[in-house]
Amino acid sequence: MPPELAVRTSGLIPLWALPALAGLWAVGLLLAAGPLRRRWPWLAGELAALGGLLLAHVLFFWRPLLTPAQVPKGGGDLNSFFFPLHALSARTVQEGELPLWNPHLFSGMPHFANYQAGLLYPPNWIAYLLARPFTYSTLELMALSHYVIASLGAYALARATLGAGRIPALVAGIVFPYSGFLVAHLGHYSMFSAAVWVPWIWLGLAQAVRRASWLWAAVTAGFVFLLATGGHQQTVLYALAASAAWWLFWMVLRHLAAFRELRGGLAPGQRSSVASLWRALRPPLADALRAGLAVGSGLALAMPVLLPSLELARRSVRAGRLTYEQATEFSLQPIMLVHFLLPKLFGSNPTDYWGPFSSGEVWFYAGVIPLLLAGLGLALRREPVRWFLATLGLVALLHAMGPYTPVHGWAYRFLPFADLLRVPARSLLYVDLAVALLAATGLHDVLAATRTEQTRLARLALRSARRLLAIALGALILLIIPLFYRVVLGGPELPERAVIALDGLNLLALLLGLALLWLWAVERARLPRPAAGLLALGLVVVDLFSANATFNPTLDDLNVDFRHPEIVAYLRERAEAEGPIRMISLTIRWQPSAAAVVGLDDVGGLYDPMQPAGYAGVLDFARNNRDHGAFDLLSARYLISRADAGSSGARFRLLLTTPEGLTLWENPRAMPRAWLAGSAEIADRETALQRIREPGFDPRRELYLTGELPPADRAAGGRVEITAYRPNRVEIAAEATAPAYLVLADTFDPGWRATVDGRPAPVALANGIYRAVWVPAGRHEVVFTYRPPYLVPGLATAAAGALAVLGMFLLAWHQRRVLRSYP
Repeated sequence: MPPELAVRTSGLIPLWALPALAGLWAVGLLLAAGPLRRRWPWLAGELAALGGLLLAHVLFFWRPLLTPAQVPKGGGDLNSFFFPLHALSARTVQEGELPLWNPHLFSGMPHFANYQAGLLYPPNWIAYLLARPFTYSTLELMALSHYVIASLGAYALARATLGAGRIPALVAGIVFPYSGFLVAHLGHYSMFSAAVWVPWIWLGLAQAVRRASWLWAAVTAGFVFLLATGGHQQTVLYALAASAAWWLFWMVLRHLAAFRELRGGLAPGQRSSVASLWRALRPPLADALRAGLAVGSGLALAMPVLLPSLELARRSVRAGRLTYEQATEFSLQPIMLVHFLLPKLFGSNPTDYWGPFSSGEVWFYAGVIPLLLAGLGLALRREPVRWFLATLGLVALLHAMGPYTPVHGWAYRFLPFADLLRVPARSLLYVDLAVALLAATGLHDVLAATRTEQTRLARLALRSARRLLAIALGALILLIIPLFYRVVLGGPELPERAVIALDGLNLLALLLGLALLWLWAVERARLPRPAAGLLALGLVVVDLFSANATFNPTLDDLNVDFRHPEIVAYLRERAEAEGPIRMISLTIRWQPSAAAVVGLDDVGGLYDPMQPAGYAGVLDFARNNRDHGAFDLLSARYLISRADAGSSGARFRLLLTTPEGLTLWENPRAMPRAWLAGSAEIADRETALQRIREPGFDPRRELYLTGELPPADRAAGGRVEITAYRPNRVEIAAEATAPAYLVLADTFDPGWRATVDGRPAPVALANGIYRAVWVPAGRHEVVFTYRPPYLVPGLATAAAGALAVLGMFLLAWHQRRVLRSYP
């Protein structure tokens, strides 16, 4: 059933849910501190940390969670792109079918193979099965829940891999999800659905190496599967590259000492024996096998969607190698480095931004306080993992700057698939992740330095940090801020941008002052460790939430352009009377992909990078040439435009005008959804696409076929009726007076199969975009059924991946038994 599109009048969660959850958490905490303490002494502390992370989530997203405010501001892709896709998926699943094909947009296009639809991603299926009806609020809740996943992942990674205490790890669990990158990309649901699993993959890979654990390898395979099915190719490729570097670091850290020991134990000129060499190579080879199986089996589990997506991508509008200029679009300009300190200098949300850049792609503020803690983490202890994180963050930052540094150019030229990716600024994810993890290590060491046995290095680092902060704060208060006050107050009018800059500088001064007081108290041992840690955590929350929490919420009605009840009711009535009909919209006042939400069929939709390129070219041509035969070929009988745009042309008949200022027109010359043709010219696809654009093209007299079909009779006639139209199956009753070609005005795809009276029939490409079959004279039942290309090989690969994961669990069980056998 179509989703509810009414204005939301309350929060995404009921208010009673908060005390209920708090009560459950309190009960769990009491049990962990009481009866369960002997068996799991760590449980109470971890439950307390979990409560803190959930509280931070509610405090950050309090407006959409507890009030009618919606996200993201301006609607963005979450509203206009992802909502129609997931509404279609949910409706199809709830009707008892698999959403393999999207019949509602672009005259039909693959849906399961549309990677951003995320149709193999388990969290999506939970929503499809439970949310009845599926609403935009459901999608908002799906999006916001992923911030909890990111928060828990960063916390667990800091705890288990970096050895941070609970309060410092909470800093990582707050900085990573609520820093600029993930907050700005809230509207890009598929992107952050994949990105939130990066800390979990890093945790699994590090633990698999450090513990030589098959169990962690198997768990990592699950995280890789979730990454690969989230729905964003670029995020997957970046994550795999960064994770490979992370794994190699831990491999070198663990095994380099063993190789040095082997080499040092040999006499000058003596060669290692085969046995000693095998003893040295066996652990790293085992680690490599574990990592290879973990990543490989995780990707194998995702192959049922990856293989069809790759096949579709070769035919899509994004197919082919990008030029370097295209690949560097939406790079981080060097001037945006000011975002490290003044996040709102160029605007505070997507709709009030100014400058030659996109706010959603370059917003990465991770906080001044976390940056200070990250610097202390590098200064207080020279651990290799910290310098690895700092190096990775720096490389990611240089890569994000695109043509302004050579790093992205080197990646574009030498790394596989890098020349297929746009928006270098998306590597900023790893800048924020590095800052989050380094901030956790920094706070951990600062709290450790509050003990009486402070090291000389710790005392020196804290004293130096305090002095540098004092100098920076003094320069800010005495020099920079007065200069801006002079600009703001020196003229007859307030210069808006100078006022914004001054606001940011004042807040920066406040944060630096608070950080200075905190460092002074820590250095002088005026605060106990828990109090110092909680105070630092509070500063981080105030810092980050002040800048980022207001980026996305809005009281605007984001569903307003989906709600056009008069047009929807009229078109549904016509569809019931005439059978399947199609429409086309020429105004954004009708959401471009609204047809997928309300259950209508559109020849267009919002731009989709997975849309087949051939059809996209015909659609663009027809939209701009509505008097041409190509427009009639689209079978768009109904046209929507703005009322103030005037007449759509002499050939169109006005049907109605809505209170929202839209008009609905009828094109009587539009081709039907299916018809019979008695003759055709055989042509390759490119020739057919060219011919239908030529002046004088008439779809009633001309048909261009690509494929092998028997000849038809020029005198053939008859009638065609679509008797059943489902997402993955179309049934047509055809009565032909002579052998003819039956053309269905649905886009061609190699996954479609046809039968005529139950016998398989070849499907040809009609006019470069549609499907056609040959039918003999007489009455016939023609059935088209769809199965994504490469789905069967994908399922076979997934089965192999599942067996590999099962094998890893069995090896983990055997490994645990062996360890238990030792005294």
